[in-house]
Amino acid sequence: MQIKKSSFWCGLGLVTASFTMQVVNAQTIPPAQQQLLLQMAEQSGLLKQAANCSGVSSSHLKQHLASALQQCPLAANGMPSEQCVKTKLIQSTGISQAAVKKCEQLAAQAQQQQQQSSAETQLTALFDQIGDREPTAAEQMQIEQLTNKLQQEGIAQLRSNVDLLVNASQGTTANIPAPMYPGSKVLVHLPAQGMVQFGDQSIKSLPGVSFASTASATEILAWYQQQFPAYQYRKIELGGTPDHLLLKKAPEPFDYMKLLPQLPGIPHVFITAANKETQRHLPGAQTLFTVTYQP
Repeated sequence: MQIKKSSFWCGLGLVTASFTMQVVNAQTIPPAQQQLLLQMAEQSGLLKQAANCSGVSSSHLKQHLASALQQCPLAANGMPSEQCVKTKLIQSTGISQAAVKKCEQLAAQAQQQQQQSSAETQLTALFDQIGDREPTAAEQMQIEQLTNKLQQEGIAQLRSNVDLLVNASQGTTANIPAPMYPGSKVLVHLPAQGMVQFGDQSIKSLPGVSFASTASATEILAWYQQQFPAYQYRKIELGGTPDHLLLKKAPEPFDYMKLLPQLPGIPHVFITAANKETQRHLPGAQTLFTVTYQP
């Protein structure tokens, strides 16, 4: 999941394509999802980039973007219509077509320069140079260095994208209908229904929110069992520390691996041990858990 620094108009489409989870069953984006997109456009630097290029202030662009998201229908693929958003923004801000074209040209140049300096591009060029022959010792060392750099770039990009989504999610939690364990921290909130792809299957997903907590998994499980007394409990043991699953309705016979692709569409609570990435957002976190709820 990569946010590219393209022009604001195209960049908005990339943001929505990455994080709207293909919103369905609505003519426009739900309000909480609109807020998520607004905050991501602001925090990713797209608003500032457009302001610098077009001469329209970031605050005014944000207002116009909010209006466009409220007005534009969803495209056939279930995502906000990028062309509609772009048209509405250009019309409401009064930016000339010449200015839009200039902004997009500058963005394309910046993106090209970024790609040329990436480890992936350098590694591809090196393999093309080597061809079918065996690499020299120096080339082999360069391959290893570039491979390591590529891995580090991927980790850094992933963390950047996760941080962006976590930060943007904080402003969308005021009206979460799902119960929140006391003292837990919201990580990611996806307030819209969508379609999730599992191999050849397309599963209609429900809204969901993930949390981190310094409480133990046992404490959180007990609390949610009180909140959802009708939910059925299943322990998931796949090696290591067991995970915990509360389901509105558990199929029988229960097979977690067969159920896994269907989980996004079933109201449930999934509780697992916190990893290092979770602890990066909440120091001392013991538990990571997700609540998938009916809208």
